[in-house]
Amino acid sequence: MEREIKRYDVVIAGGGTAGVAAAIGAAQAGAQTLLLERNPYLGGEATHSGVAAFCGFFTCGGNPVQVVAGAGEQILEEMQRLSPASWNYVISATGNKNINFHPEYLKCAMDNVLEKNGVACLFHTRVTGVHTENGRIVSVECVDDEGGFTVAADAFVDTTGDANVVHLAGAETLWGDADGQVQAATLPFRLSGVDTSQDLSPAAVERAVVRAKEAGIPYLTKEKGFVLKREGSHQVSVLLPSVMPKSMESRELSKMELDTRRQVLYYVEAFQKYLPGMENCELTVIGPSIGFRETRRMKGKERVTADDVLSRRKRPDGVARGGWKPEIHKDANKMAEYLEVSEGSWFDIPLGALQCASIGNLFGAGRLISSEETAFAAVRVMGTCFATGHAAGVAAALQAKEGRADAARVRAELERQGALV
Repeated sequence: MEREIKRYDVVIAGGGTAGVAAAIGAAQAGAQTLLLERNPYLGGEATHSGVAAFCGFFTCGGNPVQVVAGAGEQILEEMQRLSPASWNYVISATGNKNINFHPEYLKCAMDNVLEKNGVACLFHTRVTGVHTENGRIVSVECVDDEGGFTVAADAFVDTTGDANVVHLAGAETLWGDADGQVQAATLPFRLSGVDTSQDLSPAAVERAVVRAKEAGIPYLTKEKGFVLKREGSHQVSVLLPSVMPKSMESRELSKMELDTRRQVLYYVEAFQKYLPGMENCELTVIGPSIGFRETRRMKGKERVTADDVLSRRKRPDGVARGGWKPEIHKDANKMAEYLEVSEGSWFDIPLGALQCASIGNLFGAGRLISSEETAFAAVRVMGTCFATGHAAGVAAALQAKEGRADAARVRAELERQGALV
């Protein structure tokens, strides 16, 4: 028999950076909040895919300016409390100020912050269906190992990364560019026993991979990639094995996981033989899941445009700041293409980009927000996901409690919670 979980003000699907931030924002705005996550821990791409760097907390290039605070900063503060060595600021190989972190501390920090804010979390829970009435969601169908159950709420936030709730609700979604191509997906892996004093730049990686290919080591795709270091650690995260997603079907997803997981072993062999500093490296973690840069996006009441991003447009209805520049990965065998922007500059993300166009009480945040293809390449990074998630959570709480969410009220509540708008 199907079970019913008690009714909530706000239900959030997806416990990555955007989902956690949305839960913090909704709870601090006074909403009874439930977060649903299909994995056994929070963090999304940051923990489940091992992408151990937050891009987008600061503007690109020299003279970096912080553009994300609020919920994202609360997570960083909790990580610091758990261990001062859990994260550090770095200047990346592309010259940007990022945050490299230890994924295991991130998991626990997210647990702690949500518990402190009274957020209920259900792990091992997958959303399988959506019930709508008169252009609004009334409940979502879920499944765990005991079977199905439903959860009702006054407002919902989709932070699944893949717009799963939007899709199941029958609302319109977007996929890729005009040719239907999305950005490359990458399976990160972690190595220990690395001499991080050596040159581990993309150029050094490229030299090693080219030599490995010449020596006949198979299954190596991209020749140039990132090795992410943390200060004082002999562990690194590597972003290299890549594929181009075609759909979200299990057959396609399985093929991508198998392909990239096989690549990892041969990259490790290549590094041990040809990359100074990695002679004694040891493979510690693969993934565990492939990391997606882009899949489905929500069609919102408004879209973030390429001009918004490149002109660094400021606007009165902005509810989050984006500091990144378009970083476009359209070839599994090459590095990204970057579109340059002014140093120390950011653009505003409007509330309308977080509101589903056809469902009145559904908000979206993270890499699924409503955006044109080039703009998407700038809003998808995890620092910005913290910011859009925080805004979507606050908007959903106001929708649930007051029957509407306007930009002025959302901005005021975000400022009260320490966000930058």
